[in-house]
Amino acid sequence: MSFNLKNVLPQSAKPFVIRALILFIGWKLLYHILLERIGIPDEQLTAAVQIGTIKLLTPFFDTVTPIDTSIIINGVKSVNIAPECNGLELIVLYVGFILCLPSNWKKMLAYILIGSVVIYLLNLVRTALLAVMYYQSHSMTEFAHHYAFKIIIYAVVFVGWLLYVRKRKANVTES
Repeated sequence: MSFNLKNVLPQSAKPFVIRALILFIGWKLLYHILLERIGIPDEQLTAAVQIGTIKLLTPFFDTVTPIDTSIIINGVKSVNIAPECNGLELIVLYVGFILCLPSNWKKMLAYILIGSVVIYLLNLVRTALLAVMYYQSHSMTEFAHHYAFKIIIYAVVFVGWLLYVRKRKANVTES
C-alpha cells in the first residue's frame, strides 16, 4: 500500500493549504530572521498594549504607571507584558486565515482591520484584568492567564473566522 499525498486532501482544500504553508513559512522566516532581531513590531505592539492597559486602569486606581514593559498599580508591580503576550501571533494567525481564503479585497481588508482591532482590544482587557488580579490576589491569576483568557480570545477569533466564511459563502451564492 503506497501513500500518495495528492489523495489526502480534497481538491477544494489544496489552495487553502498551499497558501497557509506559504504564509506560515514566509511569516516565520521574516519574523525570526529580520523582525524579531530589530524588535518590529513587538516593541511597538507591547508599548501600545501597555499604554492602552494603563488608560483602562487609570479610572480605577490612584496611580497606574509604566516601568519598562511592566505596569505598576499604586506602587505595586502588577503585570509585565512580554513580547509573547502582546497579541502579535494571534493577530498574524487571524490575518493568515483570512488571506488563505480568496475573497473580495475590500471585504478581506475590512475583516482583517476589524478583527485585528478586536483582538488588540481584547488583549487590552485581558492585560488589565490580569494586572488587577496580580495586584489584588494571586489565587486565580495563573489559571486565568494560561487558560481562561486564552479560551475566550481564541473563541472570539474563531467566531471572526466563522463570520468571514459565512459571509463569503453568502456572497458566492449571490453572485
